[in-house]
Amino acid sequence: MQLSDVKLGSRRTHKNLADKRPVQVIAVTGGKGGTGKTNIAVNLSLALAANGYRTLLLDADLGMANVDVLLGLEAHSTLLDVLNGACQLEDIILDGTDNLLVIPAASGLRQLANLGINECAGLVRAFSDLKVPVDTLVIDTATGISEAVTSFCSAATEILVVVCNEPASLRDSAAQIKMLSSEYGVSRFRVLASMVKSAGEGNEVFKSIQDLTSSDHNIICSYAGFIPFDKHLRKAVSRHQAVVDVFPRSRASMALKNLARQVIAWPRPDLAGGQLEFFVERLIQNENINVEVLS
Repeated sequence: MQLSDVKLGSRRTHKNLADKRPVQVIAVTGGKGGTGKTNIAVNLSLALAANGYRTLLLDADLGMANVDVLLGLEAHSTLLDVLNGACQLEDIILDGTDNLLVIPAASGLRQLANLGINECAGLVRAFSDLKVPVDTLVIDTATGISEAVTSFCSAATEILVVVCNEPASLRDSAAQIKMLSSEYGVSRFRVLASMVKSAGEGNEVFKSIQDLTSSDHNIICSYAGFIPFDKHLRKAVSRHQAVVDVFPRSRASMALKNLARQVIAWPRPDLAGGQLEFFVERLIQNENINVEVLS
């Protein structure tokens, strides 16, 4: 059974409110692992929720899923169970803090790590059918340029590329940006410098990405700021807690809260349909392929 065949019923919803304004969809990604991408996705989601924004966090790092672990949550069912038809997507949603819901992936499973475009389309269709009212969908993608990564990034309204000041991270992130531009028509990217020692180093990381992508004149990179290297992040991970919760006044927490304030100020999408209905439409349009998604 392919995920594109999965259809949702309405056995259970968290809330069923008639909120039809478009959802801000933010894909948190990067060209290379080890940049703190998942930590940023988790803590950004928590900070948005703390500001009153109803946030849905999707763990789409399908091969190395660990969002639920970082939040100290226990996932009894995952996307694999949805793929196998054992449950509905709404049944696997985890309640985080107030205003935060989490959809866990399944770690280390080849079937999920190598989703094709049909399966990705089915997954996104499942999100379109959710009755959960959401202001922001944060997607923690895998790193690199796999089909799953490019599918989620091209369908998002904002792409946040997490980069650290390390040659491989700079090179691979620039390659990811250029590929999304040349093959998927994505032009706008937000660049976040991670694990830097100072604001100056963060600016250097952003300038390096600009230089590496300057050959493509269609690419517009905006600087989303920096997250400093902070030992409190490692301590929070070891406790299975988010740094914005357990060390709220640490340098990393303050930077992540500032990032959330920036995200709130970003222009919201002007798309018809409300909720997550537009997400699958963007996916199919951006992929420019013939994908049949069941209704």
